[in-house]
Amino acid sequence: MRKRYLLSICLMSVLSYGQVGINNKVPRSTLDVTEKTIDGSHAEGLMIPRETGNALKLADSAGVYGSDQDATLIFVTKEADLSKRTGQVEKVDSRGFYFFDAGINRWVKIVSSSNTNIGQITQLLCSSSAHSGVLTSGTPASGVTTQIPYNGGNGGSYSSLSLPSIGVTGLTAILTADSFQNGSGTLNFSITGTPAASGTATFNISLGGQTCSFSRTVKAGSSFADDIEVIIDGKIRRMKAHNVGADTSENPDIPGQSIIGDYFQWGRKDPVATAYTSSSAISGYNTTNAANKSWNKGSESIPQKNTLNDPCPSGYRVPTRAEWQGFITASTTTNIGTWALSATDGASNFSVAKVFKNNGNTITFPGGGNRFYATGALGYRGNNGNYWSSTENEVLNTDAYFMSFFKDIAPANYSLSRPYGFSVRCISE
Repeated sequence: MRKRYLLSICLMSVLSYGQVGINNKVPRSTLDVTEKTIDGSHAEGLMIPRETGNALKLADSAGVYGSDQDATLIFVTKEADLSKRTGQVEKVDSRGFYFFDAGINRWVKIVSSSNTNIGQITQLLCSSSAHSGVLTSGTPASGVTTQIPYNGGNGGSYSSLSLPSIGVTGLTAILTADSFQNGSGTLNFSITGTPAASGTATFNISLGGQTCSFSRTVKAGSSFADDIEVIIDGKIRRMKAHNVGADTSENPDIPGQSIIGDYFQWGRKDPVATAYTSSSAISGYNTTNAANKSWNKGSESIPQKNTLNDPCPSGYRVPTRAEWQGFITASTTTNIGTWALSATDGASNFSVAKVFKNNGNTITFPGGGNRFYATGALGYRGNNGNYWSSTENEVLNTDAYFMSFFKDIAPANYSLSRPYGFSVRCISE
């Protein structure tokens, strides 16, 4: 009966005042909880929902937390595995209370100020910033980042930043909460949003006792088709006109460095190199194999995009091996450019491409070569082109299939190690 009376009191409080009191009749706020005992004979307190960091990563993949869950409070009982600390759980690295900040789409740890070393730096070097990715008017930013170096860090923590652009509006530079290095380090900003016009977007930073501004150039919107109708297995599909990571403001049918795009390892969302990366070996190159189903959660005949890892934009995905074969079968091809003769004589050769004629349309594939699976070094640029499929090799679990072409060899599907860096061309789902 006591529980029923307490429930009745709570309901009466809500109806009368819009406030709830537990163990008291006159709540002084939206929720007012009074201890039941003061002699230590019973546990007192408010039990917050508890989750592991890995469970929050599953929720991130399923899109559970968004703007409607802004300011949600939770207690993490075990940190997320290191391999899962991406996206919303990037900073879920220890037990403790976290709240969901929808503005930066991250879980943020609540840290006691009495135990926190407030972050300070002596220099914030916007003039030495490094940029990656391309911003185009009217096109959502994707894979666009800016790194700002600093000096004189004291190892203290700093809060997240969400900086709106001025000049060209519509963009936001996001910095997740972290700690400064002792001495020199780098701040990594992710640029999101859709620029409202071409021109210069400027972001003003105030952090660690220092201020500075950095700018990003926004190109005019492309006048070229975003995708092209092609025939695959007798059906009309839409294929992107550019490789993933290419400059979409440039003509996709004129070979050049800007349209080669990025290099991806099979099964992974982020590129390992761009067309502008040095041809040398890449320090710390990842030589591990992505798991089966990393890009296709379905089957070869009924593919289902794995949005967690697929680098293609919404509504598009990496083609399957069978879809590449269907595209090849329905196409004729011609060559562009002066083709390299070996693995190493084409590092600066951006003139080569294979032109496919399909469904009365032309679609051009640059011959970007590859990044070697063991070191990440560039090879065979200008000699061949390689484009991943979403299909793993079920016999050799270290390999996956890709479409490849050479000057005098017809396009076909092959299989190689998953850590190779190849191009990606997306088709409609």
